[in-house]
Amino acid sequence: MKYSEAKKAIEALSSKYSVTTYEGVDYFNVNYKSLEVAYVSTEKPYYVNVIWHENRFKQLPFSNKLYMILAELAMTPLDERAEGKKHYVKVYDDVLGYLKINNFTGKMSIADKSEGNGYKTKFTDKNIEELKQRDNIPLDWSKVTLEDAEEILNKERGKNYEF
Repeated sequence: MKYSEAKKAIEALSSKYSVTTYEGVDYFNVNYKSLEVAYVSTEKPYYVNVIWHENRFKQLPFSNKLYMILAELAMTPLDERAEGKKHYVKVYDDVLGYLKINNFTGKMSIADKSEGNGYKTKFTDKNIEELKQRDNIPLDWSKVTLEDAEEILNKERGKNYEF
């Protein structure tokens, strides 16, 4: 389970739940009405700590589901919890020079970098390593450029367009 998936699942239990993580602090914290009730270590595997006394924790809304989410997160290997940084694979220098993979057929095409309509254009490092192993993607990987997808999206959001 990814941190983002756990956060989404916990916050979906009740609007009174929130999740916080702090730079330099090694915990994924769960709060109820802004009070910390439990956490999962981001440094140690299989480490869940319920801060509130067991009887009080059991009184929380959906406490069993909450604990199951935390346990699943704690059982996930540390290196599989974080979202991988995503990249665009730029095959050649043009607005239509990006690798696209059809989610249904797995076939490759070169087009713009927009995702949707069954196409994937953003790939994690793990995805890219898997793509390199495929025989049906005839790319010289030493000549492609990997662009940080988040950085590009942030730049595009910040552009001022004149009409």
